[in-house]
Amino acid sequence: MSGLALAQGVGVACGFFLPAWGIAPAIFLSILALALLIKAKAAPAAACLPIIFCIGWISLLPWTGPPNPDGHISTYADAGPAAITGTIVERPDQFRDRTRFVLRVSDVNSSGPLKGRIRTTVRPPVPELIKGAKVHFRSDIRSFRNFSNPGGFDYVRYMRFKNIFGSAYVRGKDKLEILEAPGGFFTRTEKSLGRLIEESAPESSRPLLRALLLGDKKAVDQDARDLFADAGIAHVLAISGLHIGMVAVFALFLFKWILSRSERLLLSGRLFQISAILTMAPVLFYGMLTGMAPSTQRAVIMVGVFLMAYVFNRDYDSLNTLGAAAVLILLWNPPALFDVGFQLSFTAVFCILYGLKKIPFRTIPITLGEKLQRRGLIYLLIPIVAHLGAAPIVLHYFDRISLVGPLANLIVVPLIGFAVLPLALMAGLIHPILPWLSGFMIAAAGHLLQFVLSLSQWLASVPFASVMPIKPNALEMALYYAALFALINVKKKWSAALLAVCLIGGLADAGYWMHQRFGREDLQVTFLDVGQGSAVLVEFPGGPCMLIDGGGLSASSSFDTGRMIVAPYLWQQKIHTIEYLVLTHPQHDHAGGLGYMAERFRVREFWSNGQPAPIHAYEHLTAACERKDVLRPSLKELHKPRVIRGVTARVLHPAPGFEAGLGGDVQLNENSLVLKLSRGDKSVLFTGDIGEQGENLLLKRWPPEILQSTLLAAPHHGSRTSSTQAFVEAVRPEHVVFTTGYRNWYGFPHEEVVRRYEKVGAKMYNTGTQGACTFSAEGEDWAGKASINLSLQ
Repeated sequence: MSGLALAQGVGVACGFFLPAWGIAPAIFLSILALALLIKAKAAPAAACLPIIFCIGWISLLPWTGPPNPDGHISTYADAGPAAITGTIVERPDQFRDRTRFVLRVSDVNSSGPLKGRIRTTVRPPVPELIKGAKVHFRSDIRSFRNFSNPGGFDYVRYMRFKNIFGSAYVRGKDKLEILEAPGGFFTRTEKSLGRLIEESAPESSRPLLRALLLGDKKAVDQDARDLFADAGIAHVLAISGLHIGMVAVFALFLFKWILSRSERLLLSGRLFQISAILTMAPVLFYGMLTGMAPSTQRAVIMVGVFLMAYVFNRDYDSLNTLGAAAVLILLWNPPALFDVGFQLSFTAVFCILYGLKKIPFRTIPITLGEKLQRRGLIYLLIPIVAHLGAAPIVLHYFDRISLVGPLANLIVVPLIGFAVLPLALMAGLIHPILPWLSGFMIAAAGHLLQFVLSLSQWLASVPFASVMPIKPNALEMALYYAALFALINVKKKWSAALLAVCLIGGLADAGYWMHQRFGREDLQVTFLDVGQGSAVLVEFPGGPCMLIDGGGLSASSSFDTGRMIVAPYLWQQKIHTIEYLVLTHPQHDHAGGLGYMAERFRVREFWSNGQPAPIHAYEHLTAACERKDVLRPSLKELHKPRVIRGVTARVLHPAPGFEAGLGGDVQLNENSLVLKLSRGDKSVLFTGDIGEQGENLLLKRWPPEILQSTLLAAPHHGSRTSSTQAFVEAVRPEHVVFTTGYRNWYGFPHEEVVRRYEKVGAKMYNTGTQGACTFSAEGEDWAGKASINLSLQ
């Protein structure tokens, strides 16, 4: 089964990367497999591999091809307001300022039955919404769009794999009508347990209990999730194979202990099989109680396959059972292969099962002491092996790895699995008949979670508890796993050759990235696509980096552009140090992502005009810089030209005598830090959000030869009140970049502004429609390119 699972997984992967080739190779390989079976030239299992491969390849086609337009919700995307009716299919996520849920649409504009789902966001006041409720509202359905940066997260694909084809926004309960509200057993149980947690559990542990018992992971705030990630136990917050497995193990041994009281069952020899069958009840109950999210469904299937293996054959092969679970899950939901939970679960379990089998224990344990010693060793090895196996995937998706994770898991996983979860689940079962006892049990579980929180805080505070060595790409992950496989099989003759190949490949990869980071002689400027905002990465010859602004959405948005866009791009480029962090002015669309950057990267200097603003983004940024003792040159010091690896950096605005007091939005814009970088006769001018007033001050203070630049970051994203005719003629750029959001509300860049740049012969780029724009200057040459997303054309 392991081989079949591998063949199916490779087939699904091929179906994603080569979707248009799906049918022809599938038919060819199927015919080949049948021929091998008929002629008996191959074992049936081996001959099945091409067939399974083809099934995997073809199975992904419904998710990679365009949806059938007949009766599909995608036909209504970007088509204006519509009357929408549908059913909530997952537990709504509750946030401070909004509620979000997935809606299976049944009707739009009374057009008849429809297929497909949309993600719906409701702003306060929000009525009580639960899974299974049928609702009606009016809204636009907007199609999803990616932030188009090289190697960026493919959000459109992510939502497509969830069968979600658009988003809708509703403001207030008056605009959303609940047509039907279910009142089933699990709905009532969930509400009851939610109230029980609020009444009985300590306040600090309530969000964790909701996540563990009800699957409400959104109840846990970002700070707590970061804390658990640094401690290496973030996986306990999302209901997955770990939680379902722990429930199964506890229930299995509980039923076995209860049933062993019967002499008849003991003599029958079927005690373990009966216990396994009974265990499915609490597993399914827990899965249903937590909402049966896709990750939970996979976990239930995986655990169910293991339990059925016990039922039908005591001497089962654990790796084959794992393979059978993978095959079933991929047959049921092929896109699961690309889900990080699927990858982490199966990789970690495979490494545990395969790795522990390869440990050369000296003797077969006979005495009780020897058995305890071996079990203790295995208990210590399990988190270490799982950690080593999952490390590349964790680094690839989450950009950091916890070094204290194995130690934390030795304590936390058993505590949650054999104390917190059993107490919480038992409390849920007995609450209708013994509410006082259930409250006591929830309180006990809450106090245990408080200990987990305290332990996590202590472990996360240990120096180098969490590190970010590199963000591995596909090649680096393959080299790591090949080397790990060779080390596990070190006694095999081929292991030395495989290790040598991995070493050579690793050295070549390291050499390439060393050259990319520190051996290049060009000045490279990348304008990232961060929506309606600005974030620019400057890479100087020899490696130093400057980040100018960090993007950011509205003040009410929880989307952190630093965390989600800018940092992943830098890590992908193997950048971990920002020599110069620059803030042009303290507004959300420029400062929003810089706080996270200051927290997570080594920063040498922080440049700004010194003007404060009473917004969280600015306060977060300055607090992080103070905490990390980042050097902050004064505006007077910044006005002195500085040479960085042959590139001259010069601040042109505001003037040295500028008084950095609080100001309104317009004044914040006009006081933006204006920075010019020059190398030979090539230069780039960064202007922040200056308008006509700021441009006039620049024209009065500096002669045209100082302002003239090869590349210009258009002032205020191409606003009509910026890029005056006089300023454009003074700068006369060859290239100009507008940092805008796709189909932004402001209509940036304005038509008049575009015409002004056309008059001076500037070539124009727009991050909102073309994605990230990269410019490179070496010697006398200056070249630009854009990461154009064809789907936006």
